[in-house]
Amino acid sequence: MPESHRKRGPDVPAAPMRSSRPPNASACQSAIERIMLLAHRISEDTAETRSALPSGRSSMPEGIAETTREVAQQVLREELKTAFDQLEPELALKLRTLLIAGRDRRSIDTVNANVSMSDADAAFAKMAVDSMENGPLLIDYLQRGHALACATGVDLDGPFAAWRSTAEGLDARAWLSFGKQLANSLPSDWECLGVVDAETGDLSKLYLRLGDNAWWSFQAVIDRPTLASVAKDRRELGRRRSKGMSTHSLQALVRHFDSSPGRALRRAAKAIRARVGHTQKESRPAAR
Repeated sequence: MPESHRKRGPDVPAAPMRSSRPPNASACQSAIERIMLLAHRISEDTAETRSALPSGRSSMPEGIAETTREVAQQVLREELKTAFDQLEPELALKLRTLLIAGRDRRSIDTVNANVSMSDADAAFAKMAVDSMENGPLLIDYLQRGHALACATGVDLDGPFAAWRSTAEGLDARAWLSFGKQLANSLPSDWECLGVVDAETGDLSKLYLRLGDNAWWSFQAVIDRPTLASVAKDRRELGRRRSKGMSTHSLQALVRHFDSSPGRALRRAAKAIRARVGHTQKESRPAAR
């Protein structure tokens, strides 16, 4: 993962994308992005990040600098707590479920949020206290849980009770397996091979592999292609009108998801966007 001028651990997630909100945006997705943005502000407001900014390079006495930092942190924590407190009870339970799923790398339907609707206010207060002290972890848990939910086809704005239902069949098990791999890994852990339409610049087929695991393929359906099949498609890319892209970061795929065809590919794109914190489509220069 690329390092910035700020000190940060290897697993600290990047800042969620700041984008305008479309009128028909998902209420749950909007809440996720709002919480992550506030959490990122907390994670950035440290002694290390302040010293890297022009405004933080002045020779402020140590005691005053520490007091200023503590006051700023308290203001940010209050903002995050207010954001938690203002959520509707059911939306509160949904975000708590995503946090637990991301933290424990568990499927959404197996998460026990340990709270009833009548206790939602108290649960939210506890979640705020638990998470406000560590912005990067809060962002990371939400991104992992959100990715799991998207991969397994959870309707974020559907009734919370429906989140407890378990889909059956080979297709559902495949998506759950992919979702768990996505939640248990870093975006830079994946090998990615995509077929990109030369005119639109969008992916029309995607192959993904985590480490030494078997490949996934996404187009109309999710599949487990053989090594020979992947190798064959890789060789044939040069003879097609489409072009290929190969990368070791899910982040690089995001700008090629604008209008990708195929039900499974669109679902994978949604999960990948959630995992890397880019839940809105990125703008890309028009093809010439």
